[in-house]
Amino acid sequence: MRPRSAGRRAALAPSGRGEDVHPLAVARLLSDLRKANGWTLAEVSRRTGVAISTLSKIENGQTQPAYSVMTRLAAGLDIDFVDLLGGNPHPRFSGAARAITRAGQGAHFRTDMGLYEALGSDLAAKSLQPMLIDIPPRPAGSPSVRSAHRGEEFVYVLDGSVAFEMSPYAPVVLGTGDSVYFDGAMDHGFRAVGPRSGRILSVCFAGPGVGTLSSGSE
Repeated sequence: MRPRSAGRRAALAPSGRGEDVHPLAVARLLSDLRKANGWTLAEVSRRTGVAISTLSKIENGQTQPAYSVMTRLAAGLDIDFVDLLGGNPHPRFSGAARAITRAGQGAHFRTDMGLYEALGSDLAAKSLQPMLIDIPPRPAGSPSVRSAHRGEEFVYVLDGSVAFEMSPYAPVVLGTGDSVYFDGAMDHGFRAVGPRSGRILSVCFAGPGVGTLSSGSE
């Protein structure tokens, strides 16, 4: 389990929860969080390992933070990943807890990979983070979108075909019904194969009671 920082838990300013976490929504949340705790960008960078230039672009709404960056922010700022998405505290997972997510009603956010829908987002501090990811086709020759994060990941292809890329292996195409289980700390990514989007179910495991994931550098 990741050790907690010596200071108090970060104060999280209330924020609206929309269907899609737009870059400006994350920007406002990060800005409000910094002001509530009296942190500079340099202090946030020290806590999270995210470059000051990247943090500045996020706050100015100039970039869509990748999933790996969002998990680093959550871990470094001592908030849960789902709190970062919604802006409001969520009940922590405990015995006899449950969370039902109706179709299409999860917390949505976009990255360069595609559109994510976080499932079970009504509970924080979960060992598992399940997500639906819609991966649109990319123009020929466009660079791969990769990420890395602590823990294990399981991916099941719900619809379409996607290419799974993971260092040091050659890319492999996965079709509907195929799955892959892998070490999330290795550089990895997905891209749609063919003219239509692919849809995958991704379940990340970070360890009991952690609730947040760390990741590779950015």
